[in-house]
Amino acid sequence: MQYAALCLLLFLAPPDPPKPITILQAHLHQFEDGPPLPATHQFYPGDPVFLSWRLASYSKTEADKPRVKLTWRVDVIDAEKRPLVESKTGAFDVELAPQDKEWMPKARHDFVLPPLLDPGAYTVIITAKDELANTSTTKELPFNVDGPRIEQSDTLVARNFRFLRSEQDTKPLQTPAYRPGDSVWARFEMTGYKLGPKNEYAVAYGLEVLRPNGERVYEEPNAATEKDKTFYPKRYVPGVLNLNLNKDLAKGDYTIILRLRDEIGNQKAESKHVFTVE
Repeated sequence: MQYAALCLLLFLAPPDPPKPITILQAHLHQFEDGPPLPATHQFYPGDPVFLSWRLASYSKTEADKPRVKLTWRVDVIDAEKRPLVESKTGAFDVELAPQDKEWMPKARHDFVLPPLLDPGAYTVIITAKDELANTSTTKELPFNVDGPRIEQSDTLVARNFRFLRSEQDTKPLQTPAYRPGDSVWARFEMTGYKLGPKNEYAVAYGLEVLRPNGERVYEEPNAATEKDKTFYPKRYVPGVLNLNLNKDLAKGDYTIILRLRDEIGNQKAESKHVFTVE
């Protein structure tokens, strides 16, 4: 009786659960099939990011020519779990040849970082599923982005206003001094504006220039308008100003009054910036 009961238990024992699918050799690259990047690598806003990985431990159909059905998905998120770029999906639905017993399919994907992205930590999440065995797994690949950090604001404001010697200059002038006939260049970043549906933004700016005695010498209420919709919310928008000084312009301190408008959030902001003609 004991032997019969043991045989019955063995007969009724459930089969071993399917082995879960695994993700192997997951790496980030600077270009397709390039060398794996170390964890210390720094990406920059606007950079392309390439990744690759292999799949193993998948199930096969019971047939003379077995088949595999695998799917995958790639998500990229920021530190607040918000999607950075659109998700990407793919699949391997193939018939295996006899020599493919150890086949580990290799998947690839690439995406481009948003051009105005805050520095910080971001994560690639790879999800793979074995459709036959109904098993899945995930693999996370953290990466870092470097670049300028623009201080955020709850209200519309111009950050980092700086005078430049020319349009191509990146180093601000310590003393914003120009001569009659020169071109005055300035750059700044607008932030604190409100976003509409689908991360829509619409900001505009104008300027007024005052002589040393306070008299208006130039005015342009609508110097530029920047509007767009983006998948990832744009945290700031760059602005640029250019003034061509008359050759007979009197020497002294001139004031630029920069006026910002947030057309979605119905906000306005104003700031003053002084340069010298010598």
